[in-house]
Amino acid sequence: MKYSKLAVLGLVLAIGSGMAFAGINSKEVGAVLIFPEYRAEYSPNVDTYISITNDKSTAVTAHIEVVGDDVCDDCNFDLPLTGFQTKRLRFNRERVGGNSSELYATVIYDASPHSDTGSPYVISACPEKRGFVVVTLEEAGAEPRKTLGENMLHGDSVVIELEGGTSSQMGAIAVQGVGVNDNNRNLKFDNMEYAAFPSIVTANFWAPSEDVEPRLVLFNVDFQTGVPPTTNCAINYVNAEEDVFSRNYSFDCWSKIDLRDLAPGLHEDILGTANGFLWAQCDAGTHGAMVTDLEGNTVNYPYPGESEHSDTLFQSTTTNAGAELRLTPSITGGS
Repeated sequence: MKYSKLAVLGLVLAIGSGMAFAGINSKEVGAVLIFPEYRAEYSPNVDTYISITNDKSTAVTAHIEVVGDDVCDDCNFDLPLTGFQTKRLRFNRERVGGNSSELYATVIYDASPHSDTGSPYVISACPEKRGFVVVTLEEAGAEPRKTLGENMLHGDSVVIELEGGTSSQMGAIAVQGVGVNDNNRNLKFDNMEYAAFPSIVTANFWAPSEDVEPRLVLFNVDFQTGVPPTTNCAINYVNAEEDVFSRNYSFDCWSKIDLRDLAPGLHEDILGTANGFLWAQCDAGTHGAMVTDLEGNTVNYPYPGESEHSDTLFQSTTTNAGAELRLTPSITGGS
């Protein structure tokens, strides 16, 4: 198993007195991009499209790490980007090794509209069907590899359920370079080389009925010693009376959990409200996103039945200072 050395040495995104630093934000360009979730399923047929843009005139290399959720296995490859170029990748689950084979892999295509061949071609194949993606910025053609701290990448991802006719979009989380870069792959999120990760993640959720599935996505970017150590989280949520409830949850490198499994009764009849908010406070190296899937009879709410709505709020705090909020855009659709 091979892992990039992403060392998380800090937890809190510092906010100085009188000024705010937007160091981790889905609305900014960055030196590192994190896509919280990819899905590539054979049945039902689900594809993920990831777009990565170089917003400067300098040619660079985007180094892609695709991390799976099962055994935290990863595969990696390079994606050259010329100045102001956008590349789009398609993640598709396919049989490999012939028609009679029962082996599957996530095949990654260059699906850019203006790729050299004029049609999608295979870049890589990865073992697992879901997880998250990390993109680091490197100098084009440099050997040994030389990472860059310049903020010039941005992107987004779209997960498409082809059979159900739904899709959801999420902006990439851009982590900014903030200081002197030592140009190696040991990335330090410590507010000296790259922006530090927040200690708290917050999200709104929808819970109108038992048919709604509010799900929380969590991931760990600390791969320095191979498989990340188990991460322990305290997940808190609030009902209409502003009562606070707390549950503990543990995971390794990536997890997507139905909050009703974590806290039975997380819906309007018991919770007392159709929506609310939660916050998760975890060990070092974690960051997350909230995805709410609406299913069944939701006629009294602003989304059609059998649709998906993705709504994510990220919040960073310090002990003695304020907070920043980031809203990820969404797409909803119905079959």
